[in-house]
Amino acid sequence: MFSSIGKLALDDAPVAVYWLNNCGEIVYSNKVFAKMIGYSTEELSRMNICEISSNFTHSQWEAYWNRLKKSGTNMRLATLLLKSGYKVQASINDSYLKYSGMDYNCAFLKNLDSEQETQGKLIKQQSYLKELLKQKTAELDTFSKLVRSLTEKQTITEKALHDSEQKFRTIFNKARDAIILWEWDAHKVGFKVIEVNDMACQRFEYTRQEMVGKYADSFQPNSKESKAKFLAGTKATIHREDGATYELLHKSKSGKILQNEVSGLRFELNGKLVILSIIRDISSRKEYEMKLKNMYEREKMLNTQLENEFKKRAEFTRILVHELKTPLTPIIAASDMLVKMLPYDDLHELANQINKGAEELENRMNDLFDLVRGELGILSLNIEKIDCVKLLLDIVEYIHPQAQAKNQNLETVFQPNLPLIEVDQVRFKQIVMNILENSLKFTPQGGFIKIGVSQRGRHLVVCIKDNGSGIPKVKQKRLLTSYDDRLTSKESSGGLGLDLALSKTFVDLHHGQITISSQEGHGTTCDIILPVKQTDVS
Repeated sequence: MFSSIGKLALDDAPVAVYWLNNCGEIVYSNKVFAKMIGYSTEELSRMNICEISSNFTHSQWEAYWNRLKKSGTNMRLATLLLKSGYKVQASINDSYLKYSGMDYNCAFLKNLDSEQETQGKLIKQQSYLKELLKQKTAELDTFSKLVRSLTEKQTITEKALHDSEQKFRTIFNKARDAIILWEWDAHKVGFKVIEVNDMACQRFEYTRQEMVGKYADSFQPNSKESKAKFLAGTKATIHREDGATYELLHKSKSGKILQNEVSGLRFELNGKLVILSIIRDISSRKEYEMKLKNMYEREKMLNTQLENEFKKRAEFTRILVHELKTPLTPIIAASDMLVKMLPYDDLHELANQINKGAEELENRMNDLFDLVRGELGILSLNIEKIDCVKLLLDIVEYIHPQAQAKNQNLETVFQPNLPLIEVDQVRFKQIVMNILENSLKFTPQGGFIKIGVSQRGRHLVVCIKDNGSGIPKVKQKRLLTSYDDRLTSKESSGGLGLDLALSKTFVDLHHGQITISSQEGHGTTCDIILPVKQTDVS
């Protein structure tokens, strides 16, 4: 009974199957596999796997075979060579088995090439009729020979029948997916089980004897949604010639709900409607999809929270700056008037210190607010074309008294014929000043500071180099990071420690780059790299 059912099930299965011996020779292939690569099953029976798979040479097959014997099963991707000369991609599930003292590889294949699949659908009916005619002709010839030699070959025939049944039973039960054959029962108006493999029994927690004869609704959860999906899937399987694939919930003997993917194909057996269902466990995939969905929702929620926190921080900073600037404005105005009114004595010096301190405090508050606005992407630029060299000379002239007070040497090296650049002049000046002030602060008496400008392709590079104390490697990574609570009082003297972070924010807004290289005790080099429009390049 199983021989006819099992062989027909494998020949008409919705997946391709072939059987190899330990030399890689094809000893069995079903019609789906033969149709997939364009050979007949008779042609394939005389071929080696190395002739149809670009993944194997004979030596590679031998190595793979040894690994398969150890592992038992393996899933892989392969490129199959069609008889027409084309190639298709296939997913292959290899299983090692031992039968009658011989080693075999049972392989289930799935065609991954959608174009080949489409082509296969177009020629399926024609190929099916040809194969059916060839099969019926071969069966008629075999039947005639059996009738003529029934008596003398009865023992041989029975043994061959038994061997064939054992071979297909082994293939059937070695499959890693659950396989169930259903037969339509017109009397009870439902499909009942007529054959199952070992995996189906394991998955549904029944013995084979318990499953055979059960009707399909015995494996369905008691929910309208599940029953509706079952009816829709069964209807599609019956009415579509190439079958149907759909997701479905099943219920095991213990009541456990199983998440499965069902591939069904209908055909006739002994004049009755039969459906072959290959049922794959997708619970792990569904669990992963749910985790992925939850992670996405959590990420979305955290992003929203982060945006809200940024907005709160920006609003808090704006209020803080406003509240501090309100009393600071009259202090600056009053101290400025005192500086102008008082004679040059001790009171004049005190008024001047108050004025400078108030202005410095206002600058620090502006820096803090600019940094927050830059992080939120709401800081705007006033772009204009400027002469970079002229601006740098003005800056050098401005800081020259500070350098002179420490006996520091300022050196400028400007490449001739530099193009104009499009920048926010105020922000660009602030970038350069922030870096120069750090160089002035950490370069000793008698040291040097070198300012250079050059063009590198489509970029203008402002290089500021000093021979100051340098920066330890462990601290270089956080130089351009704001709100670093590990800054020492020495490192943050004269401000909040935001100068370089603010400079990086301004450079980023100009679509540029700022790099710092330093060696402790040997000075620091900082490059400000800004893009130059192609039309502006001289």
